[in-house]
Parts: sequence; C-alpha cells; structure tokens
Amino acid sequence: MVEVLMKAASKVVTAVVGVALTASACGGSSGSGGSSASSEACDGPPDSVTIAVGSGIAYAPLTIMMHEGILEDEFPDTEFVWQEGVSGGAATRDGMLGGQIQVGVAGIAPFLVGVDRGVEWKVLGSMSQLGIDLVAIDPAIQSLEDLDASGRPISLPSPDSGQAIALAALGEEQLGDATAFDDQLASMGHPDAYQALLSGTTGAAFIGPPFQYRLIADSGARTLASASDVFGEMTYSAIVLTQDFYDCYEPFSQAVFEALEETLTMLRERPAEAAEILSEAEGGAVTAEQYEKWIADAAEDWTVEPAGYEQNAEFMESIGLISEVPDIDSLMLPTVSAGS
Repeated sequence: MVEVLMKAASKVVTAVVGVALTASACGGSSGSGGSSASSEACDGPPDSVTIAVGSGIAYAPLTIMMHEGILEDEFPDTEFVWQEGVSGGAATRDGMLGGQIQVGVAGIAPFLVGVDRGVEWKVLGSMSQLGIDLVAIDPAIQSLEDLDASGRPISLPSPDSGQAIALAALGEEQLGDATAFDDQLASMGHPDAYQALLSGTTGAAFIGPPFQYRLIADSGARTLASASDVFGEMTYSAIVLTQDFYDCYEPFSQAVFEALEETLTMLRERPAEAAEILSEAEGGAVTAEQYEKWIADAAEDWTVEPAGYEQNAEFMESIGLISEVPDIDSLMLPTVSAGS
C-alpha cells in the first residue's frame, strides 16, 4: 500500500511543477483560474466559476445548491458550471491545478497530499462527517484476514484517497502490515465500485454513502471495517479553494460558505424537504422517502466543522506519504477552525 500511495503522491509533484512552469511561461493566469487570479479580476465576483460535485449523498449540500440555484440567484452575472460526478479529491486536485475547477471538493487524504506537494488550497468548510465503510458480499470474506487471504480486488476512488489511507491504517492495526493490501487495489468511482461488487468483479469495496447503505440493505453486504475505526470522527469531504481565489473573491467565497451552511441546516432540520430536492435532482432514481431515511439517520453528521485532519496527517507522515504533519489550523480558511 505504501509503495502504491507514494507513486500516486509523486504524480502530484509532477502536476504541481507542470502548472508552475506553465504559469511562468504564460506570465501567470488571470480571470477566475484555479491556481492564481490577477489583481484586475478581483473587482467583484468572478465572471465564471466551475464547481466540482462528487457522486453520492455526501455531496448533498452541493447538489441542493446546484438544483435550487442558490448561488445563481445571488450572482446573476456569474456563469456557473457544475462539474458533476467528480471521482474524489485527486480528480478535483488535478482540475484545480489546471485551472479548470475553482470550487473543489476533497477528502482529507488527497487534500493533505496536495498540501505536502505544494498545492496552495485550503478548506472552506466540511460537507459532512458521513462514514466510509469497507463492505463485502462474498460469504467467504468475513474479516480483513479473509480479504487479505482471498487476494481479490478492493475498489476505492484512488490510491491516495481517504479510503486507501484508512485501508493501510486498518492493515497496520489488524494485520500488523500497512502494505497488506498493496496488490489488491482497484481504482474506480463509487458508482462503478457499487456495480463491480454486485457483479463479483471485486471482493470488497471501500465505499461512501449511500452506496454502502444500498449494498447492505439490498444485496446482503456486510461491513468489514470503517475509516472511523482507526481515525475516529472525520470529514468525508470538504469544499476547498485555492488561497489566491479566496483572497481575490472573498465576498463570493463567503457566499459559498453561507450557502453551504444553509444547505446543511436544511439537511439537519428539514430532511423531508432536502430529500425531495435530491430525489428530483436524480430524476427519481432514488425515492424521496429513501433519501429522507438516509438523511435523518445521519442527522448529527451534517456539520460544517472539519474533523480528523490531524489524525490522518499523523498516520500519513508515519508511513512516509507526506513529509511532515502540517499546522492544520493554517490549512483552514477564516470560515472554519480545524476542529478535532
């Protein structure tokens, strides 16, 4: 696992250097680009902005913002592009480095890898502390020991995703070896991971909500372990911005944060209303009743305050994935604190 993680991290170094060289050759970027913003562009809100939205209920705050046009109503002269189905923080990181995404989403691990490799992004606010679970359907796989012995593929979003870090930590804690599952990783987004587990292509999936809920309820899947087993309560995914973008468009960035708080309040206090919106946004593929149950069951997890960054950073540093544990407070924008 560690070798695989280090290879993924090395790609971030290459991407950061490439963006820096491009910006230098072009004299820097302007407008609402992801890596920097010219002083001329800082008068008022951005002309256009691309916002990343991942798959699953964990991204419900952004899905509600998009469907209800909350930001469009406040900034009618800004062109909004909602990039749906972004597969994890690594994909967001690449998009932000290339200037294609200005408002990104990232789990803790890819965020910290980016910071360690020089990506100047920070956390605007957490979208939830929903759980991440390692699940299996095969009756022969009842434990991590069984999964290790099976040699079967384990799906997760990317080699440096939060799921990959948690799997390494679980391997170290329960099997005495953080590299136990190195040869079994299969990178794919949650929707593909869901289908791969159902078809038997993979032996297990380290997957986020609502996919593990559906697998357990409908397909007899069982939970082998959870990320919280090793890291405690932790942010599933957060909204992230580059420092340059925040500095250039601070009122706009504050408005994004306020919209995040508004949607989180709806999820906590008006789950039926939120469920109707999410079901409609998916064209009824999931009923409002089902969404309401998922939302209500996780009522305490809809929080804007980040959590788990320090614990993840300490483990990542211990296996050499990042060079040092950063000052977590310095990675938070003024909208939030580092939390626990």
